Order: sequence, then C-alpha cells, then structure tokens
Amino acid sequence: MTASSLLKHASTDLSGSVFLIDGAGKILSLPIPSRSTLDPLNWSTRKRGFAIFSLIFFATVGLIQLLGLSLVYTSIAKEYSTAVSPFRLEWYITAPSLAMGLGGFLWVPLSLAIGRRPVFLLTSSILAVATIWASFTTSFQQILAAVCLQGLAVSLKFSSMLLMIIDLTFIYQRPQAIAMVWSLVTIFSLAFQVGIPAVIQVEWRTFYRMLIVPCGAAFLLAFFCYPETYFYRPAIAFNGHVLVQGATEKIQIYEGWEEVPGGKPLPNEPFQSRWRRWRSEYNFLTKMPGGWRNMGVCYIQIVMALTNPLIVWVALLNLLIFGGTIVILTTYASLLVHPPYSFSLLGASLSNLATIIGALLAWPAAGIMTTQLCHRLVMRNGGVRDAEHYLPAFILPILSAPVSLIIYGFAGERGWHWFWIFFSMGLNSFACVTLFTVTTLWVTEAFPRWAAPAMVIVGSGSYAASFALSSVMVPRLESQGLARTMCLIGILIFGVGSFAFPVAMWGRRYRYYVYGKWALHEGGSLRPQVRDVEA
Repeated sequence: MTASSLLKHASTDLSGSVFLIDGAGKILSLPIPSRSTLDPLNWSTRKRGFAIFSLIFFATVGLIQLLGLSLVYTSIAKEYSTAVSPFRLEWYITAPSLAMGLGGFLWVPLSLAIGRRPVFLLTSSILAVATIWASFTTSFQQILAAVCLQGLAVSLKFSSMLLMIIDLTFIYQRPQAIAMVWSLVTIFSLAFQVGIPAVIQVEWRTFYRMLIVPCGAAFLLAFFCYPETYFYRPAIAFNGHVLVQGATEKIQIYEGWEEVPGGKPLPNEPFQSRWRRWRSEYNFLTKMPGGWRNMGVCYIQIVMALTNPLIVWVALLNLLIFGGTIVILTTYASLLVHPPYSFSLLGASLSNLATIIGALLAWPAAGIMTTQLCHRLVMRNGGVRDAEHYLPAFILPILSAPVSLIIYGFAGERGWHWFWIFFSMGLNSFACVTLFTVTTLWVTEAFPRWAAPAMVIVGSGSYAASFALSSVMVPRLESQGLARTMCLIGILIFGVGSFAFPVAMWGRRYRYYVYGKWALHEGGSLRPQVRDVEA
C-alpha cells in the first residue's frame, strides 16, 4: 500500500485529537500507565517531582550564566579590549545564543537513539566543565569557547527538556506543568541577576567560580533523581479487552490478543534485586528500540517539517519574539547606565525584578487559564480535545510582545521615565513564558508523531534564527533608532500572529494531508510503540 493511500485510511490516527473527558464530565488520565515500574506515569508523585526538580535546577543554573553575559561584558571588555583577534568582543554575548539554538539539533535526535537520561547527564557534565574552564581561563578565545559550550548545554532547555516534561505528565497536566517549569526557571535565574554586579566588582571570574558548586549539584541531581523517561508503552489487557495506545495517545480497543498488530508482547523479566532495578532505571546508557535509526529518521522529519506551514508559522512567531527579547537583553544594561538614567550597574540589574513579576504572572495565565479554557472547549466538543483548543492561548503573547517592544523602543529613545523600561521588560517576560508554553503544547499535540522534530524547529531552530535576526537589527538600531526598529519587530509579530485565525479554521483539516513517507514512523513521537521502531 502506498504512503498516500495509507494516510487516507489512517488520517484519524494522525490527528491531534483525543477523547479526554467522559460522559460524566470526568477528566481521563491519558495516556494509561502500563504495569511496568519503568513507566514514568507509574511512578509516585514524589519520584516524578524530583525528576522535574532536577530539570528546573539544571535549567536555572545554566540560564543564570547566559543571562549574566550582558552584565559581565563590561569587565570582559576592559580586560580584553585589544586581545580578541580574530574574534569580536560582542561575540561574548551573541555567540552563546547561537550555540544554544544549534544544540537542539543534536540533543533531540540523540535522545531518540540513546535515551533522555544519557543526554541529560551529558549536557550537565558539559555545563560543569565549561563553567570550570571559564572561571580559570586567561584568554578571550578560551572564555568565548567556554561560554559557547555553556550555550550548547543549556540548549536542552529549549528542546529535549520540554519533551522530558511531557514524558512525566498526563495530557491534562501538561499546560500547568510546562507553564510552571518555564516560570520557575525564569524567576530563579533572574532573581540571581540582581546580585551579579556586586559579585563581579572584584573580578568577573568570581561569577563563574561561585557557580561551579551549583553546576556540580545539577549533575548529581541529574544522576540520582532523573531515571530514563523515554518509555515504549506496550499494549495492556483491561476489563476483558486489549488496549493499544498509539503514538498520537489515542486508545484502540481489541477483543483479543490475536487481533493486536504484532501479537501479545513478552512479559518483562522480573528484577532479581533492588540493585538490578536501580541499574535499569539509572544506567548511563539506555538501549532504545530503533536506536540510531530513530536519530537518522528524526533529521529527515526535521527537513520535512520545514515544509509544514502549521509548524513554520509558530517557528516564525518564536523567531520574532526571541529576536526582540535578545535586543532587549543586550541593550537594557547599557541603556540604563547612561544618561538620562545614569543607573549604577547594580541599579540596572534591579530591572530584573520587573521581569520576575512578569514571569510570575505568566504562570497562572499560561497554565491555569489555558487549562480551564481548554476544558470548556473540550466539554463543548463532546469530550474530544482537538489541538486547536490551545490556539486561543496564543492571544496573550501575540498582544503583549509587540506592546512590550514598542514601549521599550520609545522609552529608550526618547528618555521616558525608567518605569516604562522596567514595565516593558516585565511585559516582555510575560509574553515569552506564555509563548513558550503554548507553542510547546501546540506543536506536540497537533503533530504528536512529529513531536521531536517539531520541537527542534520551534525551539532551537527559532532561537538560532533569532540570533541572526538580532545581528541584523544591531546595524539598524544605529541607523534607524531604537523606536523604529522595535516598532518594526512588533508589527511583524502581530502580522505573523494573525495567522492563528486561519489555522483555527482550516488547521485540523490540513493536518491530515501534511505527512509523507515517514509520517507513521514513531521514533520521535510522544508515545512510540515498539512494533514500529523495530520494523
């Protein structure tokens, strides 16, 4: 059977629609956990909580270092003002962002081949080694290489980490879980920024030396608190029937095992001791069904996903908002320390308090409100949750991001009261957290079989492209001014964001026709099945 004819008959299994609420109004806990102790949805709340905490701690420590680049830059420029050839001083701020964007193209496909846990341990160790290197280096070339390695490690936050959170949660828990993680990571990392000027007064290397211990703690938490979560969920017997949970998290019911494709799976061998069980969960390397083939197919799907307008649209939106945020992060310190504000470096860092408030408000807005709105739409739809039910949540970042950029541009160029600088930064933080939450939900639920390649494009790909956008905007800032540049980005964000309306109207129908030869491959899906990846 050809791919086109196969898709014609299997289009319902390719959609991002699941039956989430039963006739009595009860929310179903999907996907259904298996009986295996290795199934993350079978773990206790405490065990899952520690796993999520290890992710939050790692992302916070890494983001502290990347957000602190603009504050440390002044000290770096004084020490290496003439010894940077063949590089440029500003690369200290911009190059790690590029590395962060490109990292997802490695970590996501690699996690499909060797598992989430080995990739998490690898990025944690890279972050620790790079921080030690940065704290003792004596040349600009070495510090540039060290911070690029940090960016490469922290790129896990924009790619695989979001898939790891999905591994640990049921469908109805994901909006609040993703919003919580984004908000807490942003709040904790920004809170630390307030004290950076006092830390670097003596020497900038002190900033990196004091983070060596937290980086070591992040590795230990990853090692002891995060078991492997990439679980291949088998068919299960339930109430006289056999339930098969597909890669799209739908459930198909069979009368007996003889009707199940692939037959009855062999039972797992029981663990002989607690030590063997611990080793199976916390091993350094995980043998994944499909292995390196999954990694290769993921790259094929990434290329194909670039032709999908429903993914490209979100990637462009992320690109523009990321780009505007990078412009703010690279200019706010210089803007506030010069007239008419003339803040000290410590005073300029207090603007992070506004961004903390914005991230804090984004938690209930992106998590609780999205959950409640989706619940109402699902009830009206007969208990079926469509991926399009997440689209109304895009209104928050589409409106708040342009407003924040326009206010920041006019306030900075015309010398408005410093309150407007702080306000715009807080509003931009709110826009970013809500955007990150809803884009993760949209691309993973609308294209559950393509969750991994979609996250590479929307997360890491958008961030890498935003680095190029911000590089283009720097010369424009000098020629056109801050206000006109930020207004242009704001208008583009609103224009691209308006595409959400046709997506809501025709997106569900279009999703049935965007797949090709590799559409049914489940290696990069939310809930892969063993029978596919071993084919």
